[in-house]
Amino acid sequence: MTTESKSSEAVLREGQTIHITDASIDIRGTINEIAHRFLSITLDVSPQTFLSTPLANAELQCSVTGNGCVYRFVANFRSSSTLAEKNWFIEKPATVDRVQMRRFVRVPMALPIQIKLPGAHGSMQDTIDATLVDISGGGICFAHTEEVLLHEKIVVTIPNLPLYGTLHTEARIERCTKVEVFSGTVFHIGASFEDSLDLRQQDKLIQCIFELQRNYLQKGLRLPIK
Repeated sequence: MTTESKSSEAVLREGQTIHITDASIDIRGTINEIAHRFLSITLDVSPQTFLSTPLANAELQCSVTGNGCVYRFVANFRSSSTLAEKNWFIEKPATVDRVQMRRFVRVPMALPIQIKLPGAHGSMQDTIDATLVDISGGGICFAHTEEVLLHEKIVVTIPNLPLYGTLHTEARIERCTKVEVFSGTVFHIGASFEDSLDLRQQDKLIQCIFELQRNYLQKGLRLPIK
C-alpha cells in the first residue's frame, strides 16, 4: 500500500460514509454537513452508544472509502447534538491521507464458505461448501475439489467476517491452480470482486481486512501481497 496527502475539500463530501475509531469506539456514520472548521456526522448507533461521547478534544481516527483506496485522517471531537438528531461534531482536517489499495494485502484465513458455480445456459448450480484460503479487499482464494473455467461469474457467501458479518456477492474467477496436498489434489480458485460491491460494502470489507491484518501481524506472521 502507498500513501499520499490530499486536500480534505477534494475528498470529503456530504452523504459520505465515515468510519470512526479510538481506544473504545468503533462506529460508522454519514457526513451530513461540511462547514469551514467542522464536520457534522450523523451516527448509525444505538442511543446508549451515542450518549457515550468522547471527551472534548479527544483524537478520533477517521476513514472514508474512495475508488480503490481509503482516505484516513485524525480529527478532534468537539461536541454532540441532542439524542433525537444523533450528530457528532468533529474538527475538519486540512488534509487526508490517501491509502492506495490497488495492491491488496491478502490475509490467510481458513473459513467454511458457500459458493455457487455457473451452470448451463447462464444459470447457477446449487450451493456447495468450500474452504476459504485467503481474502483481500479485492477478492478471495478458496479450495475446491474440481477445476473450474476462468472468467466465469460465481456467487460467494462468507459468514462471520469481523466488522462485516456475512458477505454475499458475485465474483469473477481469475485463476485456477492445481495443488497437491496430503489427501490428494485440490484446486485453489482465485476470484475477483471487481465492481460487485457498492461503496458502503467496500468500506466495510476494507475495514474488515485491516482488522484481520492487525490480528495476523500481532501473531508475528508475515502477510503475502497480491
